Amino acid sequence: MAHLVFIDSTLTGLNAFATAHRLGHQVTFIRPTQSASIYNILSSNPAVPAHVDHYLEVATLEAEDLMPVLDQLHEKHPIDAVLSTSESGILPAAQAAERLGTPYTALGSLKNAVFKHQMREQLQQHGIPTPDFECLLEEQLVNGPKHLSLPFVVKPVRGFAKQFSAICHTQADFDQYIQELAADRRNTPGMDALVAREYIVEQYVEGSLHSAEVVVRDGRVMFYATTTRYRAHYDDLLELAAVMPSDLSESAQHAMKDYLQQVFYALGISIGLYHVELLMTGQGPILVEINARMMGSVSPVMYQMQTDQDAFEHLIRLHLGEPLTINDKGFHNAGITLAVAARQGGVVVESFQPQSLYELLNTYEISHHTLRIEAGKEVARYKGNVSIMGHVILLADTPQTVAEKGHRFLCDIERLIGLETAKYFPTP
Repeated sequence: MAHLVFIDSTLTGLNAFATAHRLGHQVTFIRPTQSASIYNILSSNPAVPAHVDHYLEVATLEAEDLMPVLDQLHEKHPIDAVLSTSESGILPAAQAAERLGTPYTALGSLKNAVFKHQMREQLQQHGIPTPDFECLLEEQLVNGPKHLSLPFVVKPVRGFAKQFSAICHTQADFDQYIQELAADRRNTPGMDALVAREYIVEQYVEGSLHSAEVVVRDGRVMFYATTTRYRAHYDDLLELAAVMPSDLSESAQHAMKDYLQQVFYALGISIGLYHVELLMTGQGPILVEINARMMGSVSPVMYQMQTDQDAFEHLIRLHLGEPLTINDKGFHNAGITLAVAARQGGVVVESFQPQSLYELLNTYEISHHTLRIEAGKEVARYKGNVSIMGHVILLADTPQTVAEKGHRFLCDIERLIGLETAKYFPTP
């Protein structure tokens, strides 16, 4: 029996604790109470999760608060692996693993992935194709980039869920972004604490958007899934859906894997599960970003529904040095994780009835969702995952049919709630 320590968590990531117990391991969960935490932000009532043997609270995830607690825990119950499924937990987990000598990518190398400007710098130094970019402090941002011309993408050098980011095609787009930025940060204090105040401005690159769900062991890149990602038809920044498996050809997937092997080597990443987003362009794959943790939202649930494989088991076995069985072709069907969001925001109609939603979910054979919809409730304008009403998982026979099914669902649910939903074009 191994002792696994999880630092912070996404809500779906709590399922990792049940997986650990199924595998016969002991679980400690550490939650910060006074600093940025994905678990605290996403949970309306943070409580002690199920399947936890030791629940510990720390003031923050800074070393001075976290390390003494881990040292005491390690003395009583030797720690075999430190893990996190949360954006706010990955760097503290790397630092803790380095201190305890458990398997993890070195903290300095992990920062190359987490901080977008460092990632671009490393790729440039190794001659790997990557967009041109500039890095600006917040007070410099209002003047715009010095060298890049429109269109460009602007985002914090370290962020979460597309918060405080924009694709700017015109000067008016950029002016609106600057005008709204301060208010957006004030209105989401939890996110504001988690997201950097230094910004990267990148050349805008056109292409189809995909993700690779990656296992890295001893520096070697393996895929356990790929997705095709669908963006709002009115804003390329806003992702609405991910179809798994992707509709990419074998040759395109091989090109993606060869490219990412170069990327991970250049960044010095040796071990872990990573959610990587890429654009497939006419010149080949181009990296958008590396999320230095496994796929998020409800994607691990859908992956298990489609393959009978548990992504959390991949994570645990990898960090315990155990054999892994990875089969990125073992999908029974196609699935889509779908974000339900209000394009312009507004108020859910007073006539909304939960029973009507249950009937719609049954019509679409949806067995897993995270929707939170109430009559008369104000809903924010969709700007990223923090402003959605929830996710649903739909299944169908092929990637194309499930993308079309997801679009129909968004059309149907908007009639129930009386608000226009953010939508995507269901054809490639």
